[in-house]
Order: sequence, then structure tokens, then C-alpha cells
Amino acid sequence: MWDVHCETVPVAFGFFFMINLVHLRSFLAIVDAKGVRAAARELELAPSTVVEHIRQLENDLSVPLLVRAHPVTEATREGERLLPYARALVRTASQLGELIRTPSLRLSASSNVGTYMLQQPLAAFFQRTGIDADLWIGPNPDVAARLERGEADIAVMEWWDGRKGFRATTWKQEPLVVIVAPGHPWADRSVVEPDDLACETLLGGESGSGTGRILREQLGSVADRFRTRTGWGSTEAVKRAVKAGFGISIVMSSSVADEVAAGQLVALPVSGVSFVKEIKVVLPETQLQSSAAVEFLNVCCRDLEDA
Repeated sequence: MWDVHCETVPVAFGFFFMINLVHLRSFLAIVDAKGVRAAARELELAPSTVVEHIRQLENDLSVPLLVRAHPVTEATREGERLLPYARALVRTASQLGELIRTPSLRLSASSNVGTYMLQQPLAAFFQRTGIDADLWIGPNPDVAARLERGEADIAVMEWWDGRKGFRATTWKQEPLVVIVAPGHPWADRSVVEPDDLACETLLGGESGSGTGRILREQLGSVADRFRTRTGWGSTEAVKRAVKAGFGISIVMSSSVADEVAAGQLVALPVSGVSFVKEIKVVLPETQLQSSAAVEFLNVCCRDLEDA
């Protein structure tokens, strides 16, 4: 068994203690190296120092974290539970110093916004500030979750649900258009009537984008008659399916600008309907006014004013 026995310290409900990152590093080093001496060499510490770190960490948490099973040392069941949190804490601490020393922006964006709308604003942001942006692109719900977990400094999304602790600014009002293949019977039209949409198969891409909600708000009972085929997964897949003749779709205008210009797709507005998606820039209310996130918001708004 692990040869350092800790005295059990009762922890009352609500008791607050500080976890020492140095102790966590020693814990991770032992688990990864499968032994105290190997971990001590890796950390350039005396083995007795590493052992003391584990004793203190076990005291803090009131559980045994390591067990010696010759010839290796392994995590206990409680230690296994601690592992992912320990790695996350140590990784975050390592990143913190770099973030403070070097200005950077952790930007999360919904798939369509990040793919089709953010490239020029990001280039303008870098040219004006010299600050690099770490861009993460994914589904809208995941973007909101990353922002709430503190994994993003700012988010650019196709919708925002108004949850507390954040402030949202409308960056752009992006038109939604119906797209059809050049050989489709509607290709020569200038507009599409709302009732006509119920006669075609409507292809859906990524879920959670908010487009379905806009359709229901603007078209009412007409939207209930739509024949939809979902599961294409992305706007890129939807565009290819439309080109191949699987059906039609409704997408953001910016996402098909290249294909429309090249004559590969035809984009049509819907008659008498305001199909507009408000693109939101969202950041925590606690962001400092001098932060890179606020500076990015200022660049976005400035670009909007200049447009």
C-alpha cells in the first residue's frame, strides 16, 4: 500500500479549502510516471518533498489518492476521480501566465458565423490591435455553453437566449434566402411565395441554429406544412445536397455568396416576409473595458458603422 498515511480531516458541509497547484502537479507526475522517484526526477524535487505534497493533498481532500502496487504506484478510486479535474486545473494555470503576458482573444462562434462571416472582422481586429484570436467554431448551444463555462472571452452567435450575467449586442442583421439548384423550376423566379415552400422538400443542416424558430415566427401555420429532411449536419452539406437536387433550403445569404456568384446555386427572397437573422456578439458583464473581448466588440461595431 501507499506508504504515506494521512490523518483523516473531517470536512464539514460548506468548508472551503485551497488546493495547492504544486501538490496537484506532484500527484499527476506520480500517476503518469507510476512512481515517486521517477516523478521526483521529472519535477526536479527530492522524493521526500513529493511524498509530502501528496500527504498534504490527501489531508486537504480527506481521501487516499495513491496506492502502491509493486512495482508501480497507482491512483485510488478517489484519485481516478480527481485526475481530470487536476489536469484541467494545472492546464488552466499554465495557460494563465501566457494569457496575462501575451494579449489574446478566445473567440467562440456558431458554425455558419465562424465559417462565412468572421474572417474579415478577425483580420481587421488583428491589423488594428496586433492581438491573435483563438477561434473555436461549433453548434450554437455549444458556443453558449463554452461562454458560460469561461472557456471563451466572447461569442458570436446566430441567437442568444438572454441568460443572466452576459450582455449581447446585435452585430449584423443577416438575410435568410431560399436556395435552389440552377435547374430547379424556381431558378428563373425573382421571389418565392410562402405557400410554395410547403410544396418542396426543405433540407435542414445543423440543429440549434435558430432558423426553424424564425420560420415559425414569420410563416405561422405555413411552417407546419413543411416537408423537412434533417440531418445533413452543416450548411456545406446542405448546399451540396441542393446542388444534387435533393430539395431546397433556407440559409444565411453570406453562406452562399460564392456559389451564387459562380452560378452554382440560385438565392431567392420570400415574398412579403422579413427573413432576417440577428447575429449577436455576447460577452460576460464582468469583462474589463480594456480586455481584448471588448476591443473586438468595438472593432465589430466600428465595421458595422462604416458599412
